[in-house]
Amino acid sequence: MKFPKPALAQAGSAAAALLLFLLVSVVCFAPQFGGEVLPQHDVVQYEGMTKDIRDNRAATGEDPQWTGNMFGGMPAYLINVAYPAQLVKEAAAPVVRLLDTPAAFLFFASTAMWIMLLIVGVGPWVAAAGALAYGLSTYFFLIIGAGHITKMWAAVYAPLMMGGAWMTLRGNMWAGAALTALFASLEIGANHPQITYYFLLAMAALWIAELVAAAKGRTLRDFARRTALLAGAGVLAVGSNFSPLWYTAQHTPETIRGGSELASGSESASDGLSLDYATAWSYGKTESFNLLIPDFMGGDSGSGFSADGPVAAALHEYGLQGSVAEQLPAYWGDQPYTAGPTYLGAVAVFLAVLGCFLVRGRDRWWLLGISGFMLLLAWGQNFMWFTELMFKLLPGYNKFRTVSMTLVVVQWTVPLMGALALWRLWQDDLDPRRLRRGIAWAAGITGGLCLLFAVAGGALFDFGRETGASFMTEQFVYMFQQAGMQEYIDRGMPEEMGLALGNAMAAERLSLMQADAWRSLLFIVLTAGAVWLYAARRIGKYLLTAAAALLIAADLIPVDLRYLPHDSFVSPQRRRIAATEADRQILADKEPGFRVLNLTVSPFNDATTSYFHRSVGGYHGAKLSRYQDLIDRYLSLRDPNVLDMLNTRYEILPSDDGTPTAVRRGTENGAAWFVGELANAKTPQEEIDLLGRIDTKTTAVVSGVEARPQGTGEIRLAEYRPNYLRYEYTADAPAVAVFSEIYYDKGWTAYVDGREAPYFRADYVLRAMELPAGTHTVEWRFRAPRWRAVEAVTLLSSLVILAGAGAVLAVGTVRRLRHAKEQRPTNGTGR
Repeated sequence: MKFPKPALAQAGSAAAALLLFLLVSVVCFAPQFGGEVLPQHDVVQYEGMTKDIRDNRAATGEDPQWTGNMFGGMPAYLINVAYPAQLVKEAAAPVVRLLDTPAAFLFFASTAMWIMLLIVGVGPWVAAAGALAYGLSTYFFLIIGAGHITKMWAAVYAPLMMGGAWMTLRGNMWAGAALTALFASLEIGANHPQITYYFLLAMAALWIAELVAAAKGRTLRDFARRTALLAGAGVLAVGSNFSPLWYTAQHTPETIRGGSELASGSESASDGLSLDYATAWSYGKTESFNLLIPDFMGGDSGSGFSADGPVAAALHEYGLQGSVAEQLPAYWGDQPYTAGPTYLGAVAVFLAVLGCFLVRGRDRWWLLGISGFMLLLAWGQNFMWFTELMFKLLPGYNKFRTVSMTLVVVQWTVPLMGALALWRLWQDDLDPRRLRRGIAWAAGITGGLCLLFAVAGGALFDFGRETGASFMTEQFVYMFQQAGMQEYIDRGMPEEMGLALGNAMAAERLSLMQADAWRSLLFIVLTAGAVWLYAARRIGKYLLTAAAALLIAADLIPVDLRYLPHDSFVSPQRRRIAATEADRQILADKEPGFRVLNLTVSPFNDATTSYFHRSVGGYHGAKLSRYQDLIDRYLSLRDPNVLDMLNTRYEILPSDDGTPTAVRRGTENGAAWFVGELANAKTPQEEIDLLGRIDTKTTAVVSGVEARPQGTGEIRLAEYRPNYLRYEYTADAPAVAVFSEIYYDKGWTAYVDGREAPYFRADYVLRAMELPAGTHTVEWRFRAPRWRAVEAVTLLSSLVILAGAGAVLAVGTVRRLRHAKEQRPTNGTGR
């Protein structure tokens, strides 16, 4: 069969777009194809936090659903649990594995955006330019470098989910609903609820725009049908991920995301994160200009000043080497730390602003509305009245921290609006005066801002001059004390130096901002020039689109490589977690169940210790809230009584030369022990207070427990796995045993000689049981409750989604074949 030329053209444009995305991915991540890897922080942490889970699967073939190696033990629902019924996610796995990460992230993000733009109605060549603007957004390179894998996959699938919703509300609603269910299932399955939540807000904005249009056009009945299908697709998408969602929802109230019971002093804990914690990473109002000018705020927190700039010169005046300047922060924004700016690209921003003048109808308004809304949310504590209002009004919004992450939606709306502007130019039906006016306004707004900051930036901002001076005073007092240069402090030089360096830092930050302002202005002028030439009929639409794509890549790639340069890659051996001599000493101790406190790292923000040992600490953003209370009150102070009850046998301490050294404590309570007394508390606050006043070896803090310890005896841990523990004990009378394991009643079941037995919470976070006299066996088993029923819902929903996607594919194939047959040339007999 000969395919008609339109079909061949479509296949050719698709192949060209995919090849373009692949080539750009290879350029940006070239070392990957030479066998090197990125030492991504969160990937390394993930290796540590999942080690005992993966080891248990390999040894027993059973998914433990619990990790014992982090924070004393916690459910693995938000870490790594196998959900076999997630068939949609499993079906996509062979596709996304065609290319290894991190290059796969850029390739698939661009591809997903390209497909979405096709759904919206943009032609394939224009869509390729818009897709590049999305995939090359600097924020993606920042989170790739940090190893935020689930966040990146959620950002990959989000455009597809939005495209499905767009088709459901505006196009073929049945095909749109099937695609929405499929893509929303993948989006939810990426397991980053925060990104998904923000894009659902964007979907709500689209829905409101369609509602208004339907009301004006008196098509509310059709709109209601489309809404019902969209809602049904959402229900199926949730259902296909019902297992992880169910267990996450069950688990969240127990975590810091659900708040601490100490906040109210009752079992009904405060709902959600505290406002201060949730808004710690708030985008500054002024910092928002780095969407247009990359180093507007000095870049990232880890980058310093040049070794031969104004700061280095100021240091030299005080006898210090210019290299010290490289250790001082060029960043002067409001965030406590940032890996770099959320730079969207001057070209993309110009085209988006142009779209505000060229794009017809409601698209302009809902895209502008949701972009502005997300920007206001990103300001967080810098726009607190609005943030507090949204915490009260938006369901679930108070479960998320790092409000600056809302800008991921703006990172999508800007390329979308820019692509719509280019596609509008392709229609060739614009009034010339309107087009010229749009170009002038877009260039005036974006280019005017760049010109203003380049010329008059020094008069508009202080560039952290005052805070820099005070910071330098404190910093250099410390530096001089550490270097034994007390004479500088005695002479009062640090204060004088701080003032001089504050001015020098401001001057160098101004220079950084001006350089990038001129740079952005250049790209805006070039892009506006290309559009002007097109409007003047000097170039055609294909050349205009090629110029836009080239300028987008030329603009964004160099900035991306500032923050994720090729020399960030290392050999695979360097990314592995290597055991130290201290680790090897501890691993030689084969008794099960004891824990380790590693003080050579930040113990409660590091999971590498968990790679080898049962760690008192760990790394996770949703640890159990009671354990966080314990960290805040006792563990951060290395309280020996609490460390003993957690069976902390070893501490890893830095030696004089900085190498880790294993130190045996020798006072730990053991894996389990009998107590002679119970101290009853009425509230969680009393529980944690009492913990500091008792001897945990002889007394246990409980709440509402009527048990009466009578006997004594011996108890030992005979077998340990993350989800299974077996103890052997002998007691001369009924006794109360405390187990140095984290209490979690939604999955742990206790057995005495094979029969289920009750247990209760003790010592704020541990488990305890009243045990009968004699010689017996105690077993603990963990299994996610209602597993079969929950997985059945997931399986049924997944099958319906896959059937719907298959039906859309089959119908589309039949229609294309029929169209090809109709277009086939015939001979004179009509055959």
